[in-house]
Amino acid sequence: MVNVFIHGNMRSGGKDNKFISGAVLLGRAETESDFALVLIKGVPYVTKRPVSKIKGEVYSIDDDLLKLVDKLNKHTRVTKRELVNTKLENGQKTEAWVYFYTEPLSNSVLVESGEYLV
Repeated sequence: MVNVFIHGNMRSGGKDNKFISGAVLLGRAETESDFALVLIKGVPYVTKRPVSKIKGEVYSIDDDLLKLVDKLNKHTRVTKRELVNTKLENGQKTEAWVYFYTEPLSNSVLVESGEYLV
């Protein structure tokens, strides 16, 4: 099992949460470091630009589900998965995979709050 940080529509209550229905929710969380959350054509992506803590949820998932999450996040095509330190709402700290956008940021809109859910 590995931990993955979900920052967009796969979060609880999001329209794409159904894709990770087999995951174990560890809790609401935020990144310990500052990053930028941007929208590109309505899709939220995390970049390494230091703007604010990114808010989301940490899930524990198996390798098969990780492969699906990789695919949904376009891992290796437009994002790269990296381990980052996160802090759960209960104060517990844990490492989790975060998907960072690797393409040029033209036509992107900054989400200053660091939180996005549709």
